[in-house]
This record gives sequence, C-alpha cells and structure tokens, in this order.
Amino acid sequence: MQHASALPNTQSPLVKWLDQYGNGATIVACVAMIGGAIWYSYTRTSSARSESAWAQYSQARTAEDFGNIADVFSNTEVGTWARLGEGERLVDSGISLMFTDREAALGELKKADEAFGKVLGNMSGPEVARERAAWGLAKSTEAQSDGDTAKSIEGYAALLNQFPKSIYKAAAEERIESLKSPEAKEFYAWFHKQSPKPADLKKPKDGLPEGHPPIDSLPDNKPDGEKTKSEDQTKSSEVESPVVAKLKAEIEVDWKKMPLQDAVKSIAEKCEIEIDLDGEALKASGFTKDMEQNLTLGKVTGLAAIDAILQKSEKERPGRGMVLVIRDEEKKALITTAEFAKKNEQTPFEFSKPADADPPKLEAPKQDTPKSEPAKDEKPKSDDKPTESKDKDAPAESK
Repeated sequence: MQHASALPNTQSPLVKWLDQYGNGATIVACVAMIGGAIWYSYTRTSSARSESAWAQYSQARTAEDFGNIADVFSNTEVGTWARLGEGERLVDSGISLMFTDREAALGELKKADEAFGKVLGNMSGPEVARERAAWGLAKSTEAQSDGDTAKSIEGYAALLNQFPKSIYKAAAEERIESLKSPEAKEFYAWFHKQSPKPADLKKPKDGLPEGHPPIDSLPDNKPDGEKTKSEDQTKSSEVESPVVAKLKAEIEVDWKKMPLQDAVKSIAEKCEIEIDLDGEALKASGFTKDMEQNLTLGKVTGLAAIDAILQKSEKERPGRGMVLVIRDEEKKALITTAEFAKKNEQTPFEFSKPADADPPKLEAPKQDTPKSEPAKDEKPKSDDKPTESKDKDAPAESK
C-alpha cells in the first residue's frame, strides 16, 4: 500500500478540464450546432425565396402583376423594382387615357403617384429605381396640370436636385423651359377643361334580320300623355341656372373706351342681375376696373358680352385671365380670375362654343406674303402634350 500511494498522479490536463467543464462545453457545442443549422436553413430558404421573387418579376407584364409582387416581397430589392414597374405602367396608361377617358386616366395617374411615392420613400432602395420614380412622378404631375405649370416645374426640378447627374437631366431641363412658356400654360389650361369619354358600346342586334334598323331607332308612337315617368324626370332635371337665364337677355354692345366697371354695370342693368368685380383678383393679375373696353358686337346676349371681355383678358394675360363664377345661392355673378377662383374653390362658368373641342390657337410668326396670296390659316400645334415614357422594365436584375 505504501508503494501504491507513492506513485505519481498520471491523469492528463485534458481529462482534468473535461471533468471540471465537460457539461458546460457539451451544452455550448449543442447550442452552436443548433444555431448553425438554423442559419443554414434560413439562408437556403431566403435564397430560394429571392429566386422565386425574381422569377415572378421576370414574368410580370401588367401594373397589377408588378403591384402584387411588390406587396408580397415588400422591403426587398425585388419589391422596390416591382413597385417601380407598377408605377411606370400606370403612368403610361394614364397619359394615354387622358385623350379618350379622362376619369379613368386620372384614376390611373393617382395610383401611379402613390407607387412612385413608395419607391422614393425607400431611401435604402436602389438609387436608379428612385431616379426613375422621380422622373415618372414629374411626368404624371405635368399630365394633370390645370394651366398653372409651377407644380410641374417643381417636379422636374426635384429630380435634378436629388439626382444631379441623372440620365434624364437634358429632358428634365427641356421640360422646365417649355413649361415656363405662355403657350404651354395656355395649352394645359385648355387641356384640363376637356373631358373625353369612351364611346358607348353598340347594342347587339341578335335576332334581328339583316338590314333591320336598331330597336332604339324605331319611332315612339306613344301619345304625349303616356310618356314614361323617367322621360318626364329627365326633362325636369335639365333646369337652367336662374342667373344664367337672366344673363341670356339681349343687349346692344358698341363700346368705345368704356371702363371695365361701366361695361359690367351696363350688362348687369340690362340683364337685371347683380355682377360683382373682384378687385383684388384683378389687381393680382395686372388688371384694373378702369381698363378700356373697345368692343362692337351689336345685339348679343349678356353672356356673350361677358365672354368677349374674358377672352380679351386671357389674350392679354395668358393663364391669368378673368373668369365668370355663377352664384345661384346669392342670385348674382362674379367676375374674378382663374387663379383666385381656384384658390377660393369656385367653379368658373364654361361658355358653350361651336368649336369647343378645338385647342386654343397659337399665333404663328408673321411672314411677309404678297397681297394677292393671303397667308393661309394654320391650325396651331403645341409640343406640350403629356410626355410618354420610353423607358420600360427595370435594368439588369441583381439577385
């Protein structure tokens, strides 16, 4: 026994360490293995999800397709590109519809603005995507201009400020200069007032023999006393404004250097209606109540006389001319300016004209022509129609 106890301790340091820390080391190793497995699984899943997203993106064609992808894969790179694709297709569609279906066009452009806004708001998204969104938003704003082009100019200026080296720099600068011109303001003021609607679909002629006229074209043989209730309601609904009715009274217009306020007073007295002049609005646009009116129209309605005054003011101050506002609730009319009418949420009266659908004519540069061959009138052209996008889809995909 004495010999056994005298033997040296031959246990290794590793064995001692395992005896002391073995349980803890085992736990740490297990946790590390589990964490590694989770990370590996997440990486594989994330990669597969990303591949699926880009695959769907490459197959998307419509604004709805891109919008669905952007909703599912929000806060991702592919989601940002998809949202941009949605906005670009909506703005292209909206600008095209402005000429055929104004109500639908404005709906498309509103949704395009929302899509572009989301892309621009994602500061961590691709810079190229945000640049294209700024360009699309500027185009949409221009297409919706009401003649006051300041907001449209701000849209293009914002693009240049945020992206000084933008590929759209030259185009944006050209649009800014063009929108500053009186011709552009006049065009958009006219274009904003148009309200094109799609033609009604023709009713089918199923069951009718060839050459038979449509049912709707057959004469109505009902006696007057048997007209339907809906027909009577339609006629009764077409009630004319009492103020407008009074302004249709006939007056004689032969004004020589007559002050504006006297001309308006003359119309008001002969039409037996009160007409106010908005002095503050006139002053802001450079008009005065004493400015001379030289008009010889003969016998016309009060409305026609007012229209002549307003047209003259528009020629003198394009985009800032005077407008007529009908106030039936107060039984009077108001002559103000387009700017103040918009500011005060007033609706300018729309005068009916034989060629109301034609755009305002822009005067071409005068040229010397022989008296025997008078210059032919040319229908003016304007280069300020809403621009259409030429850029399609996102750039090379980055997965």
